[in-house]
Amino acid sequence: MSIRLIASLPLIMMLFSSLALADNIKIQKAKYKESKQLLVVKGKLDKYQHNKSHHHNKHSAKSIEIVDANNPSFVLAQQQAHKSFKAHISTTDLGYIPCQVGVIVDGDIDNMAYAQVRKAPDQCGGYSATITGLITDEPIPFATVTVTLNGQTFTTTADANGAYSLDILTTDVAQLLVIESSATQAETGDEINFVNMVGSFEKVLSETDPINVTNVTTASYALVVEANGGTEPTNVAELQAAETSVDATELFELAAVIKLIVDDPNYSLPAGYDSVLDFVNDQAAVETFVQATPTEDIDGAVAAILADSDLVAGFSADDIPELYYVTAVAQPGYMARTGSALEFDASNNTGNALEFQSYNGIAINEVFTWAVDNGRLVVTLSSPEQLEQLSHEIETVTDNQAEIDAFYAGGGTESGFNYYSTEFQRAYTRVVDGNLVDVVSVETRRELVTPDILLLDGSTLSIADPKLAIENSNQTLRSSLDVTPIAFDASCAVGGTCVEGAWGGIYHFSEGKRAYDDFIFPESAYGELITFAGDNSTSGEVSGVDASWQVDAEGKLVISYANGMVQTNQILEQSGIEYGVFSTFDNGAERYATYTIWVKADPSFALDVSYLTNLSGDHFWAGEINAWIPSLYDELGYLQPNQLWGWAFTPNDVTNTWGLQWSTPDANGLSSIEFTDAGPVNYVVNPSSLLIERSPFAKRYWYPIASTVIEGQRMFYIVEREERDAELWFGGEPGFNTFIPARINIERERSKLDYTNIAR
Repeated sequence: MSIRLIASLPLIMMLFSSLALADNIKIQKAKYKESKQLLVVKGKLDKYQHNKSHHHNKHSAKSIEIVDANNPSFVLAQQQAHKSFKAHISTTDLGYIPCQVGVIVDGDIDNMAYAQVRKAPDQCGGYSATITGLITDEPIPFATVTVTLNGQTFTTTADANGAYSLDILTTDVAQLLVIESSATQAETGDEINFVNMVGSFEKVLSETDPINVTNVTTASYALVVEANGGTEPTNVAELQAAETSVDATELFELAAVIKLIVDDPNYSLPAGYDSVLDFVNDQAAVETFVQATPTEDIDGAVAAILADSDLVAGFSADDIPELYYVTAVAQPGYMARTGSALEFDASNNTGNALEFQSYNGIAINEVFTWAVDNGRLVVTLSSPEQLEQLSHEIETVTDNQAEIDAFYAGGGTESGFNYYSTEFQRAYTRVVDGNLVDVVSVETRRELVTPDILLLDGSTLSIADPKLAIENSNQTLRSSLDVTPIAFDASCAVGGTCVEGAWGGIYHFSEGKRAYDDFIFPESAYGELITFAGDNSTSGEVSGVDASWQVDAEGKLVISYANGMVQTNQILEQSGIEYGVFSTFDNGAERYATYTIWVKADPSFALDVSYLTNLSGDHFWAGEINAWIPSLYDELGYLQPNQLWGWAFTPNDVTNTWGLQWSTPDANGLSSIEFTDAGPVNYVVNPSSLLIERSPFAKRYWYPIASTVIEGQRMFYIVEREERDAELWFGGEPGFNTFIPARINIERERSKLDYTNIAR
């Protein structure tokens, strides 16, 4: 276990008796000379008496250590002396100016003398910590371990079992602590260099767990640097922002790759690389390695990582917060658009999983019990819901080979068969305990029950026993202990997040009947242009629903509806004019939650003809409803062609345009995205909205919120919804009903030339 000590600034040392030492060690001068960047310390030894445990010749030179009195393990200078000592210490090598110096003779720290440093700066002194842990994938012996703080490097060597202990010190608790290790692989001579970007020094001081430097922490570090634009974060804000873009699946895969290279004799660093860190920082090289590696080897390495308590952070009961925000990973430069919540009650080990399925308006509130078992957070659902599902593969519902053989012998089925799935347990393994984002692996257990299956040959197949289906997925969680919310401001003070005015956000109402069936959308969390008036009333532009609002003592925005529903909104993060807002909805037993972006409306912004048509010939407005999803980008960072879907306006009409595919590379290796167009069709600018008449059966509505410019590209935010006439569309009941429920979308000005003649 690592031991951490924080030294206050300044700290008057009361551990030593200056009266007892006055006749033994006299520090005559301790002064900081700022102009010369020198710390001058001089004094004399007068009849110095050793402890009884020290046996030295009284005529021999004494070993003098001049130390930071508040951190005696931090030695400023060493020398031998008989009766007097003097040291000129260059402070450029120290990284900070001590508030007090101590003098230790012959290692006798119990009788250290100390003195205040004259002319020391106000921010003198430092914070110290002893960090301990393992250098491991499998333990890596005798690795060199280094930490650099304030330009000063602290170094130690791990022992034969990979264990290390290192005293470090800094004046800046906000500074990020990065631990680096290096060892040489005996068989290949390759460098095994692992890294752990722990977080702020303040975090180190506040925690007591060992700090291991592993393949997992190295993978996390590489992906954080990539998400931060290829450079190492320099502060906590940058680190936390980068963590929100680290994909859990990609992290596990990269950690598995490192493990195979370091541990498995069948694998080694690819040609051209002699350092693990250099290799993992080359995204294209890693992708090539993964493609050439059997899936079962990657999966086996991931399973070994999850089973190794030295490689995963794990949970303890004290780690479990009142609330975990389950937020999706976003592409760097974007904020997530979806999320849910896990609530925990430590008094009785119960909780609730709160969610909202936006595509059908279904609110979810799953009650569970929980426990921490061998470092895993195990959640057991109290009232599991049985869902009817369809499958075409018999292996989905049984592992019994006789039943599988009978299914195929009977000809299988023509259109599949039904079975019932009941999820009853989830087990969370925390792999990375981040500064903001925890990366977890989730093992989900379901029971599958299958009714008799009628086969094509007329026979009936009975599945004797329910199947236990175990599935693994990955999530990113944000603990309420790590999140510092941004308060809403009811009084509109300067610098506050003023509520009054209009917002594009989430509101509680029904979207009415769906176009493609007779299902009525329930009252739930839909996008809305909400006006918050000074009299604490609200109104929805799309829904026409009125409510009331207030800001509570914690800075949460509370909206109360006539039907009893109470919506509580909390800002978790902000990027430009976007706010990441977590919303809970409570109405008696009905509870659910969701997360999405909110944008404060600009009353001067209008979607008029001049704004919409102010485009050059190759530009169009691209909808970015899905552009935040990392999986929709290729390895070079280009959106998949079909995600470049948008609109090109003229004063009279609008053309729908989108990408099809990348062309075959030409002789120079250059490719272009092929675009296609639909339309043109009419559009109508109304006082409060824009109507795009997409087709005779489809109408799309835009309600303007605000505009901005990011990286030189114009963007505007809208509440967007679409209606379709079911009769004209697919022969259903006549009338325009909801096809796309109201949501917040972003339209970004893009150029087709940016996707022309690209080296891929």
